Amino acid sequence: MPTSVAIYGNEFLRHIDQGLAPEQFRWRFLAEGDSWMERSSAFTASLPDYLAREMEAAHEPTLIVNLALFGDTMRRIGEVVEGEFAQWVDFMAFDAILLSAGGNDFIDAARDPDPGQGLLRDLRGQPQPADAYDCVRPDALQRLVGQYLNPNFGRLYDAVRASAVNAHTPIFLNSYDTPVARPAPAPPGTRAWLHVAYVKNGIDPLLWPRLTAGIFDDLGRTITGWSNGRVGVHAVPTRGTLLSADPAALGDSGDWINEIHPNRSGWKKLAPVWRQAIRAVI
Repeated sequence: MPTSVAIYGNEFLRHIDQGLAPEQFRWRFLAEGDSWMERSSAFTASLPDYLAREMEAAHEPTLIVNLALFGDTMRRIGEVVEGEFAQWVDFMAFDAILLSAGGNDFIDAARDPDPGQGLLRDLRGQPQPADAYDCVRPDALQRLVGQYLNPNFGRLYDAVRASAVNAHTPIFLNSYDTPVARPAPAPPGTRAWLHVAYVKNGIDPLLWPRLTAGIFDDLGRTITGWSNGRVGVHAVPTRGTLLSADPAALGDSGDWINEIHPNRSGWKKLAPVWRQAIRAVI
């Protein structure tokens, strides 16, 4: 039997030419989504690579075909389900589909718009709220989830269920973990994520930990909600797994290589959680 391996979809034919035989693997997974599926940094792999190692250690030869893209959003994924993703779910029967999506949408909604125009209130020169979560604009959150995230996951789900070979394939969702807002971008010299958003909107650093926890609670509820009324959708319980970073650290700290991505020690903790969740179903 072959060893477990994670390969990118655009390299599949090259691997076939070099002798890869998908039918010889015990399990075949399709991975899609953001950097938690693609890579944590230029030199740090992400879940598929570490999950392949975990499956190998369990003597369960597994092929993971990875379509993920660093920085990808649920909106973009929903828009291209007629493209590469749909081609793969129609081309090959998979035992599981692994999806990491929603995190970038939340962070982009906090960071990218002008102050007070995105997910966060503009508190520059304003009294700070007693409750950190009051920094969130409820109407913006409702639009983000109701108009973008939920409909686009629905499109992806429908594409899988319309497939002749993957109509019953379970979908496993990344639940992320709660990061620490800090000036630790990837790569160094570029912008961080939450740290930029909070500074931009004039939010007191004392509120950052509770605000981040509240935002990631919203993200978690959104992801868990994607299973409502749908068959074979499972949120992987990854929250609370990772050691938090030092808020003053500018780079690798705790189980995080930068502000929002796990490092090697983090992935070594997360991969067994994913394997256990997957093997409880398939």
